[in-house]
Amino acid sequence: MRGCLADGIKPAVCFFTDSPSPSGLGEHILTLAAHLVGSCVMSLIAPPSEEGLRLFTRAHALGVNPVLLSWTHTRAAFAQLSEWLRRHGPDVFHIHAGIGWEALSAASVAREAGIPVVVRTEHLPYLLTQPEHEARYAAMLPDLDHVICVSDAVRDSFISAGVSPSMSAVVPNGITIRTTRHKRAPTRAQLGLSNTVPVVLTVARLTEQKGHSTLIDAVPRVLERMPECRFLLVGTGPLENAIRAAVLRHGIETSVSFLGYREDVLHLMAAADLLVLPSRFEGLPLVVLEAMAAGLPVIATRVCGTDQAIVNRVTGVLIPPDDSVDLAKAITELLSCAAERKRLAAGARARVAEHFNGADMASTTLEIYQSLLQSARYRVPEVVLSSERVRP
Repeated sequence: MRGCLADGIKPAVCFFTDSPSPSGLGEHILTLAAHLVGSCVMSLIAPPSEEGLRLFTRAHALGVNPVLLSWTHTRAAFAQLSEWLRRHGPDVFHIHAGIGWEALSAASVAREAGIPVVVRTEHLPYLLTQPEHEARYAAMLPDLDHVICVSDAVRDSFISAGVSPSMSAVVPNGITIRTTRHKRAPTRAQLGLSNTVPVVLTVARLTEQKGHSTLIDAVPRVLERMPECRFLLVGTGPLENAIRAAVLRHGIETSVSFLGYREDVLHLMAAADLLVLPSRFEGLPLVVLEAMAAGLPVIATRVCGTDQAIVNRVTGVLIPPDDSVDLAKAITELLSCAAERKRLAAGARARVAEHFNGADMASTTLEIYQSLLQSARYRVPEVVLSSERVRP
């Protein structure tokens, strides 16, 4: 029987997501893995999508075992997952949900396979509105030992939806604080930009959630004041064609560049003057934390999680969602005042280091694992850990 670890034995943790586009969620898992590598034996199950395969490659480089299951929502896939869990027997099955309707069946599969601790991290607030999804979420809760939320507002939303406060906790998103400062000029030269033109960067999947339409509507207003300004859009997604069409309608195609998927986002941040994230909702966006740590001033919307990272006019600027007039005003004001950008950047770096450090996120998560495993010891009689248990 599982549930108790002998001294010196590292807990085996299996991260799981069925998100087809584990972008920020994937970065969160990678940060956890990087800081838990000396404390846990880790594996990862994710869909074999293009983004999932990139996640596998990066996770493997950190010492995480990528598990290539052809994940679909079918009985055969559930049976395959169950068989893997029974064979390898991780101590902790850690589900990561990009949105509430994801991975609703995984907890019961893990519980039936005898996994002693099943945890779920919610990366966005409770957004379920369909009765079927709401009922399935409520039915899943008894199979969970704990719900981790990435911000205070996310936890509040799940408690309002029926999650017990006693089985939920906030572990704020964190990032690995990098001391290396990338250089501005080389990246600008690669992009064909001079060192003097104002550059606004947006890094986000091209979806309704991220509010690109508000940004595109704001661009002409900015160009009226600053015609030389350039806007860089990093990311891919289902709305790419629609956003490109909006750029053409506004006649701003020479000022807006679509850069697609990029692995050099930190270099792009060094080349930019502002990061803009006009989201309609968030959990606690990692790109905002990365920009703050990199010293790039941020303008973002006052939505769940983002307003926990940014203290308005102290560590960044918050504006209402879906307000292109306010967004354009905030962009032009900050681009016009280098001293203000420098002041905000200094406050942002200090706030990230104190409150959103990836090492702290991993440490708190490990404490939750250990506490739940300790409780599992007393739920399971005659607990024995086999020294020959198959590890991933």
